[in-house]
Amino acid sequence: MLAHRVQESLGSNFEVVGEIGRGGFALVYLVRALDPRKLLAVKVMRRELMLSEKATERFRREIQYASRLDHPNILSVDFAGEDAGLLYYAMPRVKGNTLAKHLERKGSASIDEARRILGDLARGLGYAHDQGVIHRDVKPSNVMLDRAGTAVIMDFGIAKALSPDGRSLTISGEIIGSPRYMSPEQASGSKDIDRRADIYSWGVVGFRMLAGRVPFDGKTAQAILYQHSTAERPDLRGVRPDVPESLSTALRRCMAIDPAERWPDIREAATAAGCEV
Repeated sequence: MLAHRVQESLGSNFEVVGEIGRGGFALVYLVRALDPRKLLAVKVMRRELMLSEKATERFRREIQYASRLDHPNILSVDFAGEDAGLLYYAMPRVKGNTLAKHLERKGSASIDEARRILGDLARGLGYAHDQGVIHRDVKPSNVMLDRAGTAVIMDFGIAKALSPDGRSLTISGEIIGSPRYMSPEQASGSKDIDRRADIYSWGVVGFRMLAGRVPFDGKTAQAILYQHSTAERPDLRGVRPDVPESLSTALRRCMAIDPAERWPDIREAATAAGCEV
C-alpha cells in the first residue's frame, strides 16, 4: 500500500493521516509532523509512472522549480525525497479550497474578490517570472484559496525555465497546458514561450471569475484551441455590464492573440485592472 511506503520513507517523526487528493499523475497525503507539530500535504508520484523517464523528469522538475520559489502567493516546498521507487515532496497544508471549487459553488466572483485574487496571482507570478520561471498552466484548479481568501499558486509540474534572452527552453511542437486557459502560442506548439503565456492565462482566469464562464469552450480540445488562436475576444462587459471598463480592457489586452500586443509584465496588467500589487 502506497500510504504505508510513504510512512516508512518519512520515518517516525511523521504520521500519515490519510489520502486527501489524487490525479492521474500523483497522490496527495495529509501528514502530521510531530516535531515541530504542523500539517503537511505530501505529493507522491504514482509508482507505476516511476518506470517512465519522461514522467519522472517532469515530477523532479516540479520539485526543482517549486523549491526555487519563496513567495507568500506560491505554495512552497518544505522538503523532498526519493526512496526505493518513491518520489515525493512536502508542502504546507493549506486549509481552504481551490479556486475552481470555489467558482463551481459560487458561479462567479464579485469585482472586489476577483481583483483581490488577480492581485495575489500577479504578485506570485511576477515573482516567479523574475526568478526565470514560467508556470505554463495557470488555471483555477492550480490556485488554492486559504481561509482568509488569499490565493496561492501551486503545481509547477509543467513549468519551464527561461533562457537568458527571456524565452522558454520548450522544444518546438510540444503542446502542454490546459486548453481552456492556454495561450495561442502554446496551442501551436511554439518554442517561443515566455512570461506572456502566463499573462494570457491570468487574463482568462479573470474572465472566468467575472463572467461565470471561460471565454472559449467546445466539445474537443482542438475546437477550444482553435478559438484561442483565431476567434474574436468576447466582450466581458457584454456578459457582465457592471465590470469597470478599465478592468475589462486590461483583461482583454492580456488575451490578445499576438503576444506582442499583451502587457509585457503581469504587474502592469494587474495595476491597469485595478488590483493591488
